[in-house]
Amino acid sequence: MTRAPPAMVGWRFARRTERWVLVRYLLASSMLALLLLAGASPARTQTQEWPSKVVITNDDGIDDDGLLALARAFAPHAQTFVVAPMENRSGSTNYVSAIATRSLEVERRDLGHGITAYAVDGFPADAVIFALAGLLADEAPDLVLSGINNGANLSDDAYLSGTVGAARMAAFAGIPAIAVSGHNNEPETLAAIADWVVELSRSRLVRELEPRQYLTVSVPRVPASEIAGVEIVRRGTWPYTVEFERGPEAGREPAREMWQLQFLSKPGVSPPGTDLHAYGENRIAIVPMRVDELDYDLLEHLLASGADVPDWRAGGRPR
Repeated sequence: MTRAPPAMVGWRFARRTERWVLVRYLLASSMLALLLLAGASPARTQTQEWPSKVVITNDDGIDDDGLLALARAFAPHAQTFVVAPMENRSGSTNYVSAIATRSLEVERRDLGHGITAYAVDGFPADAVIFALAGLLADEAPDLVLSGINNGANLSDDAYLSGTVGAARMAAFAGIPAIAVSGHNNEPETLAAIADWVVELSRSRLVRELEPRQYLTVSVPRVPASEIAGVEIVRRGTWPYTVEFERGPEAGREPAREMWQLQFLSKPGVSPPGTDLHAYGENRIAIVPMRVDELDYDLLEHLLASGADVPDWRAGGRPR
C-alpha cells in the first residue's frame, strides 16, 4: 500500500546560481500547511526495506561528525536526504524562523555518495519544514532522524533541545521521527551508534509509531564496548535553576548591559525506569514522546469534579 504525498500549500522555490531561496513561505500561515499534514503518516511496510527514504537533520550544524556518521550509515540502505542548519543552533527547541521572515535560504552540499544534502540558514525546525514541505513535498519520507547530538538530552533537557525540537516538528507533520543524542566523539563509537540507529529504524517499535509520536534516544558518553544495553523508560526529573549573571557592558551607545544565562542542574538519585537512571547505568534510554501535551488525567478530573472557574459575567461585567 502506498501513501499519497501530504498536502502542501503555497510553497515556491527559485534558483539563484548555487543557492536556492524560498521566496514564498505559505499562502496564509506556515503552520497552516503543517496542520494539513498533521494526522497523516506514511504507510508502514512490514519488511526490512522500511524505511526506504529518510531525512536527517540536527542542531549542531551540517558539518558535525555525528550527523555525517548517521547519514553514512543510512545511505547504503535508503534514499538519504540531509537537511541541517548551516551553523550550530543548539537549544533552539522547535523554533521556526521562517514564520517571521517568510523566506529561507538553503545551499546544496556534498556529503558523499548516496547522500543528497542541503544546508539551511535557519534552525532545525526550519530544516524539517524545508525538507517536508519543499524538497520532498511530492513524496514524503518514511522517517526523520535528528542527531547524533553531541550531548545527551535527558530529563527536561528534551524540551530545550533543538535536536528533539526537529523530531517534534516532524511528528507534528505526521512523519515518525527519532532524536538521537549522546556520544563520546570517538569515530568507532559514532559509527556503532549510527549502525544501531539503522536497526532501530527497522524495528517494530518505530514502524508502529502513530501520527504525532516520536522517540528520543539518549546514548551514554562511553565507548561502544561499555554500553550495557537498551531500555525503554519514562523521562526523569532533573531539577533546574536558571541564573542570569551580569557581564561586561555591550559597548554600544546608548550603553547596554550584558547578562549571561546559565541553566544549572542539580542531579540527584533517579529511580529505575527513568532515562536518568538508565543513562547512569550506561544503558541507552529510549523515551516515547508525543506532540500532544494535553493532560488527559487532569482534564478528566476537572470535567468530572467541576472546575472552580470564575464566571465570565462576574467582576462587574454585564450580566
